[in-house]
Amino acid sequence: MARVRPPKTMSVTIAVAGDGITPKDVSLRHLAELLEATAAAFEAVSAEKGVAVPVLSLAKVKTGSAAYQFYSEDAQAEGVAKSLYTAARKRGRGSSPAVRRSISRMLHASKAGPLRIEPVNDNPKEKPVLIAEPLPDEGTEIDEGTVVYGRIVGVRIDTHDRGKVSLRYDDGGQGEFNSPPELVGSCATLLGRNVSARVTFVRGNERDWDGDLEEVVERSNATDLLTALEDARRELTEKGIVIDASQWILDEDRE
Repeated sequence: MARVRPPKTMSVTIAVAGDGITPKDVSLRHLAELLEATAAAFEAVSAEKGVAVPVLSLAKVKTGSAAYQFYSEDAQAEGVAKSLYTAARKRGRGSSPAVRRSISRMLHASKAGPLRIEPVNDNPKEKPVLIAEPLPDEGTEIDEGTVVYGRIVGVRIDTHDRGKVSLRYDDGGQGEFNSPPELVGSCATLLGRNVSARVTFVRGNERDWDGDLEEVVERSNATDLLTALEDARRELTEKGIVIDASQWILDEDRE
């Protein structure tokens, strides 16, 4: 009988730094703010990496300090936590605007003292990092008014009424854009449909990030048919089946 391996777990500790600080020095309200800011940071990093947000649990409050250990059994959790640790160490350099904002939010949520993030899974090769305000990113700008074509494949609204809409592009790839709740509602009725969407992208020095969804319009059925035919041709090509497009046209004289 095959031996079942236990799931690989992730743990990371966020601590309020300072001599003599204990959990009693952190009020319940401030603790709630810190926990919510940490959860939002994991959400932002997950979005940047294009993976599902891992489910986190507060596993332990370490005695003798205001240190909070978070735990997850999700497969992607370790990668997300390591990316957050790296973003904090680099003070947001090279990270998406959303991740940079989430780091700043964590910092300001710590009212009792400076905030520290410990190495993921207590890696002895890494050192604790004091979280600091992200460095200015002067090279970032917003590119307005870009139109993309694709299919709506997901919509969601988080606990702060921030909407997200996922688009799968006709030419490959996928993006997730910020959206007001009312537009999310409209997009929900178009799930699986082909649309043209006016969006923005945040342009960085090293890479670009998805920005905001400003408008979405369903495309015609004719366009849907062409897209379906192209999808079918692409799938057959990937299987090694070459299609002569001229054979797709029915010749009545041959019936």
